[in-house]
Amino acid sequence: GHIPAIIAFMIYMIAGTAETNRAPFDMAEAESELGAGFHTEYSGMKFAYFFLAEFINMFIIAAIATTVFFGAWLSPFGITESIPILGVFWFLAKAMILVFLMMWFRWTFPRLRVDQLLTLEWKYLLPINLMNIVIMALIVWQNLIIQF
Repeated sequence: GHIPAIIAFMIYMIAGTAETNRAPFDMAEAESELGAGFHTEYSGMKFAYFFLAEFINMFIIAAIATTVFFGAWLSPFGITESIPILGVFWFLAKAMILVFLMMWFRWTFPRLRVDQLLTLEWKYLLPINLMNIVIMALIVWQNLIIQF
């Protein structure tokens, strides 16, 4: 069944975006942090290193999602085996699409308050994820094949 995997992917992407501490999940604590976060305190190479670390974190989260949910280096057309370098292309293309998705979240959604973030994570994401794990375990245990 693909439905539990789609739910797991959506929860992973929301949690991964929250892990990168980017909007809408970044928490501004001081007046000076409302502009660009704590990065306003740094300049030059320290500023560049912080932003590089943020984008590396986003790419790692996207690479894990690509490997687990999207078949890693496999082509959607089944031609990866004939030309091996295409596997690298497909992996990077899938990962970059997911990085763009995380950046799109930042551009689209407003910043969450702390209480809204905790409500989202504890009231909605955790119970949905636990229910999804049970459903996936039952599907594997019963060896069910659900066609949608």
